[in-house]
Amino acid sequence: MMTSWPPNKLLIKRLSSVNSTNETAINLLKNKKYFNWIIADQQRDGRGRRGNIWSSPMGGLYATTVISDAKLDYSHVSQLSILSAVVAAKTIEDIIGKNKIKLKWPNDVFLDEKKLCGILLESVYIEDKFYLIVGFGINVRYTHDKNEAFFSYLQEVQKNVTVEECLNKLIINFNKMINIWNYGESFTYFKDYWLMLTRDHGRVIKAKKKNIIIEGVFENIDDKGNLILRVGSKKEIINTGEIFS
Repeated sequence: MMTSWPPNKLLIKRLSSVNSTNETAINLLKNKKYFNWIIADQQRDGRGRRGNIWSSPMGGLYATTVISDAKLDYSHVSQLSILSAVVAAKTIEDIIGKNKIKLKWPNDVFLDEKKLCGILLESVYIEDKFYLIVGFGINVRYTHDKNEAFFSYLQEVQKNVTVEECLNKLIINFNKMINIWNYGESFTYFKDYWLMLTRDHGRVIKAKKKNIIIEGVFENIDDKGNLILRVGSKKEIINTGEIFS
């Protein structure tokens, strides 16, 4: 069974306000301060993939976990990007029920065509040890700067939902799913679940590869977790892990 560290106990660090939970996680690791989860009430400088801003006021769940394991390396990142999206999807389904959300490649969750959840994976080597940082941002309850034009909220479907409830389900699902994954042996389960929920299968989408925007038909996800994009008569394989070191 794959376990996160330290073994036999869960270390959750709760903070009121941080620049970003991922940034805090990396700084703690560099200072040899270990944990399983970082939770913040708000992020002052929340960020998504490619440096995009993720609005992070009070009312949302901002949580980062770290995976460090002797068998884990950079080659697993694309699979774990898909796995993290499935973890978020299952967490949200536990709260608002099934058949209400759609996934956008690689790991955004949408409700009624508006973004509900974003996930940012980052990798870092510290003293030759590989760490994978996985940050979740979920819009749980309405905020004072609610932007109905772009974002959706769990509260729209489940009136009495709380951030704490969402956190508890997220941790349970993550621990369960990471063990099912088992270093890729059961990745097909996550691939199939993701494809069942995606809104883009068979559609023309744009993706970035080596800083070049490529437009093509979303054909599939391969067994490594990479996007297969058909561009004319050719196939482009695009890594799903948005990684910064």
